[in-house]
Amino acid sequence: MTDLLSIGKSGVLAYQSALAGISENVVNANNDGFAKRQVTMKEQYTAAGPAFLYRGAGSFNGVQAADVARVWDQYSAFKAWGANSDNSQASTRSQFFAQIQDSLDNGDSGVGVKLTGIFTAGNSLAANPTDTTLRQSLLYALQDASGAINKTAANLVKVSATISSQASEAVGQVNDALTALARINLSLKTAPQGTSGRASLEDQRDTIIGTISDKIGIDVTLDTYGSATLRMNDTGGPVLLDGGSALSGLVSLSLAANGTFNMSVANDGTTSAVSPTSGALAGYAEAANQIAGRRSQLDTLAANLVQQINTWNAQGTDLNGNPGAVLMTGTDAASLGVSATDPSLIGAATATSPNGNLLTLSALRGANGAETSWRTMVNDQALRVQSAKTLATSAAAAKDGAYSALDNVSGVDLDTEAAQLMHFQQAYSASAKIIQTARETLQAIFDLF
Repeated sequence: MTDLLSIGKSGVLAYQSALAGISENVVNANNDGFAKRQVTMKEQYTAAGPAFLYRGAGSFNGVQAADVARVWDQYSAFKAWGANSDNSQASTRSQFFAQIQDSLDNGDSGVGVKLTGIFTAGNSLAANPTDTTLRQSLLYALQDASGAINKTAANLVKVSATISSQASEAVGQVNDALTALARINLSLKTAPQGTSGRASLEDQRDTIIGTISDKIGIDVTLDTYGSATLRMNDTGGPVLLDGGSALSGLVSLSLAANGTFNMSVANDGTTSAVSPTSGALAGYAEAANQIAGRRSQLDTLAANLVQQINTWNAQGTDLNGNPGAVLMTGTDAASLGVSATDPSLIGAATATSPNGNLLTLSALRGANGAETSWRTMVNDQALRVQSAKTLATSAAAAKDGAYSALDNVSGVDLDTEAAQLMHFQQAYSASAKIIQTARETLQAIFDLF
């Protein structure tokens, strides 16, 4: 009779644990980073004699919840983290390449239209080279072009500053995550196998690794305790975190004046320079290099425009009979400006014609002219944006596929959980019924006396 009570009790306790596991699965079904729990049941034996080492000396004494297993696949998880890094790089690159294109405003108020306005004003003045209003219009056209270039340069600087700020923030997040992961590693070394607490620690470990993989590409290895060792980029990269160490590495970022940046990893007294190959930081690095290149091109365009306009004007004769004066100043896009305010200083004439020099202004529209340089830069950026968008779409699809595969293994299916819930509820009720039957039987025996 006592065996019957023991069997019923074991069933109630075991199936109570199983129901708790299902409850945890249902509650966390939509939580990112949660891997479903599976409670393993096993037969419970009791010694029937002194020789319990022999199976025949043991008797069935109910059921027990052996352990709480976390349903997880290492290969699928590693693949998902890699896809996450690639997607973050692609989406970051696409985002900022598009912002660079927006900064190179090629609309009605953009640099391209304003540069064309210079030659349009010059052609109008060539028809009436002594007209003061038309002369002033040419100066206004030069000012408009200068202003558009100044604005574009300022917009590029703003985007560059945003990239630097977000990259610095990402590095801080990586360092914080590495510190948190070091603590999780230590906890995993002492956490008992097959417990709900250990499964929760492993969930936290994977969530943190996922956060790090969003920022930088990583290579992950797990030891027998489940502690993670992380290297940056790949197996040959610098160590970010040693699974056996309580201290993590430190990722640092150094910014250059043009907005580009360099990265390094310091760990155990060794500092290694490194370039991210994937993750958001790789996207920031690409965007920073791209915008630095565009700023350099714009500075070159501005300097060439100053040189070409001033050289052209100096070849002509102004209304006072003097060689054309300096019209524009500046050494880069930010400092570009128009220094002349007197329209009579425009060198429109030559020795043989009152508009002879104006007729040569169109020669500045050639292959080395500002208009051509601008169109080349804008068209190249448009192609890069389109390519970046295509790669981002592909990377997003690859990430979705990788996480879908991981979810197929570790995700919670509510229909399955509902079926399991009914199964364990019935088993729990049956165990409770055993106890009730044993109690009633025992009471009936007592009633005989």
